[in-house]
Amino acid sequence: MAKYLVTGASGQIGSYVLERLLDRAEVIGVDLRPSGIKEINDFIILGDLRSREFVEKIVKDVDVIIHLAAQVSVERSWEDPIYDAENNILATINLLKEASERNIEKFVYISSAAVYGMPKYIPIDEDHPKNPLSPYGVSKLAGEYYCKAYSGDFYTIIIRPFNVFSPRMDPKSPYSGVIAKFVQRVKKGLPPIIYGSGRQTRDFVHVKDVVDFIEIAIRKGERGEAYNVGTGEETSILELAEMIIEIGGFKGKPIFEKPRKGDIERSVADITKAKRIGFRPKTDLKRDLEEVFELMEV
Repeated sequence: MAKYLVTGASGQIGSYVLERLLDRAEVIGVDLRPSGIKEINDFIILGDLRSREFVEKIVKDVDVIIHLAAQVSVERSWEDPIYDAENNILATINLLKEASERNIEKFVYISSAAVYGMPKYIPIDEDHPKNPLSPYGVSKLAGEYYCKAYSGDFYTIIIRPFNVFSPRMDPKSPYSGVIAKFVQRVKKGLPPIIYGSGRQTRDFVHVKDVVDFIEIAIRKGERGEAYNVGTGEETSILELAEMIIEIGGFKGKPIFEKPRKGDIERSVADITKAKRIGFRPKTDLKRDLEEVFELMEV
């Protein structure tokens, strides 16, 4: 039986990956903090991937590494780019270096659609130019290049999720995504705040689709290749706000404020490449938002 290491196991995606693998494999998780999901805490080791000594200890006897641990906030990356680089680049290098010395079978790197920057065309395929707009995007792209450099030593696969959501989003975080912020406000009886016209579009993908694709990529992904994970469908921020207002039974309309500098106007994934190896997204935005509204604590 293969042994898996899941980094970032207390995070939104990582917790779902850990849960999925516990049913079918030997798996350990790693994170800086415990999970809010009590059932998986016994399988998580607390530690810092920036420490080479810690990485040496946890990678021993592992067959597959799924590397989700990261500093994920664009805002935080501007506030403290050194912290961002240490967590997103140095930690990745530590894992890759140790993986190469331990003859790891496969290394799955969870990158981000932030590597693309301002879209030159829609939908965005994996060959789209990479022009990240933030230190966060730069650090995730650097991690990709390190994975490609090590792909000669062992099997590396890169996954670029678009806008991931689930009931485990943390609305208390100042860096939480738009769905978490909208749900939090509506559940408190407040209108969603939209920056700009609301015509901006995003590709919202449920976390379970991302977990599905991670499993597919481990089985069928091509060595050194990158794959988008999304739904291939655009949803405007205004449409999103209206859906959440309807789900919450809120009697009011969104508030519109000034656009934010550098906000991307349109974003949607071309998932043709992922579909070629068996990916079929199951996200149903309205249904899944109803689940988020019911389960997410605010």
